[in-house]
Amino acid sequence: MTAADLVFTRGPVFTADPARTRASSLAVVGERIAAVGHDEVRELIGPRTEVVDLAGKLLVPGFQDAHVHAVYGGSELAECDLTGTVGTADYLARIRSYADAHPDHEWITGSGWSMESFDGGLPTRQLLDSVVPDRPVLLSNRDHHGAWANTRALELAGVTADTPDPADGRIEREPDGTPSGMLQEGATVLVARLVPAATAADRLAGLLRAQGLLHSLGITGWQDALLGEFGGRPDPSDAY
Repeated sequence: MTAADLVFTRGPVFTADPARTRASSLAVVGERIAAVGHDEVRELIGPRTEVVDLAGKLLVPGFQDAHVHAVYGGSELAECDLTGTVGTADYLARIRSYADAHPDHEWITGSGWSMESFDGGLPTRQLLDSVVPDRPVLLSNRDHHGAWANTRALELAGVTADTPDPADGRIEREPDGTPSGMLQEGATVLVARLVPAATAADRLAGLLRAQGLLHSLGITGWQDALLGEFGGRPDPSDAY
């Protein structure tokens, strides 16, 4: 009997087999599952077999995700992260903390805020100005179809009351036409084009950061949903 290379034991195993729904051990030889069962699987343990004690934890197949932006998402994990809260005060505290921790950053960038946190889904430039008045700030919302900019960012981009809306987006405005700080869809590019471009090393680091997170959640494979240049972002294919 060939000894297994890897044996998982002492935990429920998801079999996906209606005829045999219960198992507590699984053995692997090479790249294939060789046995699924209970104590009898332990007979495949040899002197070189790696044994993983599940300690009661569920063993499931690796998940495959069909829509992931691994390079971009992983890069954003190293930026100002506003996920995990919907409180405006929390957002501003995180932004100020990030800016204070990165005095050398020319731009403060990040993502993760939720439209439900603001009246009408529209944050204002004045809010950002209250925590970062001297450097440009551009923060994508959770769905990445809009961005929140401070006054400095709008000034550097030359976005004023006279700037027309692009064909594929909208500049939200104050009553007198002054940009309010919220940019929708293609209007985000008016400011985003000025953000210093990520390097190839940045893209690779982003991919590896995302891969670590995905693997920790049991996601072992994915399809990148956006390869090629888009919206001023460089093609992330080189990271792969």
